[in-house]
Amino acid sequence: MIRAVKVRLYPNVQQTREFNKLLGCYRFVYNHMLSLKNSTYKENGTNLGLNELSKHFHNVLLKDENYAWLKEQNTKVMKQAIRQVLVAYKNFFTLHTGFPAFKSKKNVQTAHFTSETISKKNTFETKHITLTTAFKNVKFRCSNLQHGRLQRYKDNIRSATLSKTKSGRFFLSILLDVNEDEYKKFAHIGKEVGIDLGVKDFVIASDGQVFENKHFFKKEEKKIKKLHHQLSRKVKGSNNREKARLCLARQYERMTNKKEAYVHEVVNALLKEYDIIYMEDLNVQGMLKNHHLSKAISEVGFYRFKQVLTNKALLNNKRVILVDRWYASSKTCSKCGYVYKGLTLGEREWTCPVCEEHHDRDLNASKNILAEGKRLTNNRLP
Repeated sequence: MIRAVKVRLYPNVQQTREFNKLLGCYRFVYNHMLSLKNSTYKENGTNLGLNELSKHFHNVLLKDENYAWLKEQNTKVMKQAIRQVLVAYKNFFTLHTGFPAFKSKKNVQTAHFTSETISKKNTFETKHITLTTAFKNVKFRCSNLQHGRLQRYKDNIRSATLSKTKSGRFFLSILLDVNEDEYKKFAHIGKEVGIDLGVKDFVIASDGQVFENKHFFKKEEKKIKKLHHQLSRKVKGSNNREKARLCLARQYERMTNKKEAYVHEVVNALLKEYDIIYMEDLNVQGMLKNHHLSKAISEVGFYRFKQVLTNKALLNNKRVILVDRWYASSKTCSKCGYVYKGLTLGEREWTCPVCEEHHDRDLNASKNILAEGKRLTNNRLP
């Protein structure tokens, strides 16, 4: 099984300079090849492939004196930029992602290393890694769990991706071929649950368990506004503006890390207690079009939660079953089945006029999702 181990790099001054050079050259090759591929297709309808782009790289770019600085970089690493262009086109046509865009220095920068460009002498005992000859003994930091995996599977490294965040931090994502049991940590206990996702509370389970919405953005909103204001007052191109930009980027990064950690915390808690989890198949993109709720919905992170939950459930042989998004889970009485068609978003509680059962809106929805999920699967546990 191929899994990634992400470590944070702590390069010295010289290594930082070399990393920046590498990322700049990688970005240049990517943009140059993307421009060449676009222009050639517009001019004569020719779709350049890997062979044509590689020949152009070796016979034109590397032999041009204006681009002599490209020769300082590892050729095998630079050619991965060409492959990235082709992958971006493939994803555009097959997965209907956005049309390939040019890379910018202002965004997250990446470079891909194949297994051939990673030193076979790496033992990771001292938490140092060697990539190409230009990057020897780069210090890194990661959890003890990830460090142990690196040491055990050091001979099974497939590739690595270097990334530089907007805040200037360097990370390396190392792909390893690991034993599947490494990622199985939740035992089967034969329980199932329905969950409802909300803005007031993040996750509401049908058994009454509630995971709060911690409002990571809302708590930092004033500070972020202040940092944005400070950035806008700085002269463009000045060192002070760059310092202000880094402060803002680091604040966003801290907020994102807290949010990501909380999503994993909630997912782990659910998978520890349940084997089958029923939830609504939410149309997150459609929900974000509601300008009254878009900020609150994006702050919670419904899509990321669903993604992490599905992936971890699959690794542990557990199931996440989606209920139709049009199912009236909040409006239906979980006791008698009466549908309260007049329920508004502002009503957090309501009483069924038929059986007089008093409902908490979200808890009632999670109970209905559980019942509907059982109906769809005929109540069969895996």
